[in-house]
Amino acid sequence: MQNNINIEAWFEQLKNSNKDTPHIVVGYGSLLSQKSRELYSNIKSLPLPVTVSGWERGWVTRSTEEEQTYVGAYQNSRSHFNGQAFCTDIDEQLLKREQDYRFSKIRLEQLAFLPVLSDSMLDMLSNCNVYVCETLELKLPSDEFPVNSSYIDTCLTGCFEVGGIEEVRRFVSTTKHWPSEYKQNDRSKPKYPRAASVDKFESEIFDQLQLNNK
Repeated sequence: MQNNINIEAWFEQLKNSNKDTPHIVVGYGSLLSQKSRELYSNIKSLPLPVTVSGWERGWVTRSTEEEQTYVGAYQNSRSHFNGQAFCTDIDEQLLKREQDYRFSKIRLEQLAFLPVLSDSMLDMLSNCNVYVCETLELKLPSDEFPVNSSYIDTCLTGCFEVGGIEEVRRFVSTTKHWPSEYKQNDRSKPKYPRAASVDKFESEIFDQLQLNNK
């Protein structure tokens, strides 16, 4: 697995936070994409790959405003999913983006880090509040609220940026309720308003991995 993360730089960023108790948000959907989070939410924090235990990710979050279905997280003691940890404020801009979710606090021990962290790094994290976006209402995709390829691509390109194909595969395999009937190819004219740019090579990889997951 490739690793494009500078772990020392991530913790230097945390050290320079001006908050007594820094906030860590675990992104697991479109926030995984550097372009999407920087351009639309002004999150410049470096990503730190993690696995979240005790929670499940699935295609269950309906946006009535955008008429689409997104991934959401909900508690499940037997499940886990991959994501990325960001040191960031939960400001009005982020709250607007995540209006179909609530920021739920999770325990540090529910996170497994890639790469494994030193004791001093874990000690720094113990002084943080860690949050995951919990979906407010579980609703599966439908004709009126499909899953769009532009949103899937945005999630998967963020995985590809930090961990290559293996991290994309982890996203696909740890996400439940993949749509078959209610999936819409909107790549030529993206309907997801915070979409990342994905080239033909990447989109072909993403499509193949989804097919292999069936």
